[in-house]
Amino acid sequence: MVAKNSKHEFTFVLTDVELTDEQQERVSRAVAQAGALALGELLPKDSLTVPVRANVWWHGIPRPDLMTELQRMGAERAQQ
Repeated sequence: MVAKNSKHEFTFVLTDVELTDEQQERVSRAVAQAGALALGELLPKDSLTVPVRANVWWHGIPRPDLMTELQRMGAERAQQ
């Protein structure tokens, strides 16, 4: 059983290289996806990976009140 307030944060640091904003976004997304993939079957089936801000991603089960915002973000990204 997982505690309701269990939270784990991970950091990836890269030095001595210049990255464009697009490259930074690509790397941060890849790190988030790799982390979720590494946990595999440990993650709840209805968990999601969501961008929070530049180079920060969140993965978990969203609170019900966040679903509307996530759907809006998804719709906006689909139109891009």
